[in-house]
Amino acid sequence: MKKIIISKKTVTVISKKTGVEGVLPNHYRIFKILQHFGFRHTLKPDYSSLEKKLFTKYDCEHLIDTLAFQKKIIDKKFEGFPFPANIAYSNDENHFSYHIIGTKKNIYDAITMQTGYSILEEIYGKKANIVIDVNFIGDKESVQKFVKELHHFFKKNQKFIPKNILATSKKNLYTAFSDLENIEIVSQNKKGEKEVISIPNPIDYLSEASRLEFKDILEYIENIDLNFRINPFLFNSSDLYAGIIFKVQNLSEEKSSVVVTGGRHDIISKKILGKKEIPVLSVRVDGLKNISKLLKPLPSIKSIEDSDVKFFYAQFGNEARFKTLRVLDMLHHANILIHHDLSKDKISLQLQHAEKLNVPYLLLVGHREALQNSVMVRNMKNLSQESIELHNLIEYIKKIL
Repeated sequence: MKKIIISKKTVTVISKKTGVEGVLPNHYRIFKILQHFGFRHTLKPDYSSLEKKLFTKYDCEHLIDTLAFQKKIIDKKFEGFPFPANIAYSNDENHFSYHIIGTKKNIYDAITMQTGYSILEEIYGKKANIVIDVNFIGDKESVQKFVKELHHFFKKNQKFIPKNILATSKKNLYTAFSDLENIEIVSQNKKGEKEVISIPNPIDYLSEASRLEFKDILEYIENIDLNFRINPFLFNSSDLYAGIIFKVQNLSEEKSSVVVTGGRHDIISKKILGKKEIPVLSVRVDGLKNISKLLKPLPSIKSIEDSDVKFFYAQFGNEARFKTLRVLDMLHHANILIHHDLSKDKISLQLQHAEKLNVPYLLLVGHREALQNSVMVRNMKNLSQESIELHNLIEYIKKIL
């Protein structure tokens, strides 16, 4: 398989020309949260009837935008957005979408979940019973093993499986598997005693490489204390998903409440277009039509310009990587804007980026800072710097601004 190089040029703040005119007023609060995590507005992509037709057999029209973006990249028509491109837009009054395009780094998988969690916190409050259901669609080897076992399960236990679910399994195996959530399959042994039949768990069939990748993503969200649970029944076709799949919801609310769903869809461009894999994480926020009943809408919102951002966050080393999302979360809740370039591992490249943006301050977390729960704050004009304990960071920043 050929290695795909999207672009050597990578920045966080993308096109200044897009503005925010296309964001619907009842989505302003959603978009403002996304701005803090580096997302910028773009227009909903156009797609042809052909692209829509290609998705008909998968019954997932919400992914047509994802395919349209991938196709634009393949056709070299995706302009004005250096990679990774963090983009967001209003679909319609009830739906809002955001995507991270052009990176396979696991920290971005975690960011998509973190932003979804923050969106529901904004809507329902921090005391709400918000949870992330998360699962992982493994590599080809993993999926093949699990699907084989799932076919065997339905065939062997067809007498005990509810008839409606069994009928669904003949049309869509993945939907039938999802329908088994909260269902207890019971058989009888030779003595007439009831026995609960174990349902195959896709996590048990992950290859070592897929297991390590999933573990890495989980470690990120564990480090920011998000309420999450592994849900093996959150599963879908490997023609559509290739990696993380998640759903963020408020368990205190009814099914009609706001829900955030997403996952990694690198595989779509290859499976459906027959072209290259284009790395993309796509997320959709559903149920926003009546959001004004839950919280007061913002009167307006503006585009973020470089001059609005005073800080660049840089990190290096494994320990620092896992502190990153905690720092981003703290800054988000304190309404402090930052630049970052999490796609870069080398500190020299991150510093070059910070200098290019001409930000007044650098927030630096390396191996020592991560172990000491601190952040190095550097004045970029006179290069003076000071180590600040993490719990004092927001107070310190407010003093120097």
